[in-house]
Amino acid sequence: MATDEEILQEGRLTEAQDLVLYNLALRQDEYGRQATNMMLSKIEADPDYQAMIERELITLKVNKYGNPNSPKVAQVIVTSKGMRYCILHSEEIEPMRPHDVAGRLRR
Repeated sequence: MATDEEILQEGRLTEAQDLVLYNLALRQDEYGRQATNMMLSKIEADPDYQAMIERELITLKVNKYGNPNSPKVAQVIVTSKGMRYCILHSEEIEPMRPHDVAGRLRR
């Protein structure tokens, strides 16, 4: 498991990546550590997700449902390192979110 110092040494993600990771982490925590399902093609096409996978902040579990032509679904799981990243940087990430924790639009 990565230490706080190791996470800080790796540097910050981009603002867009911060928001994606933070939102995934909040959703995962709210639903009792359940993964977020997304189309694998969307994740593979987005360099923001690839960077988070390479840094081991998120991990994927790929499932294929139905017939062989069905699209693949990925379960996106925020790792403990990703959760730790969010905790370390939450004071900077939270104000960037367009809605507050109660779901109200920020002014």
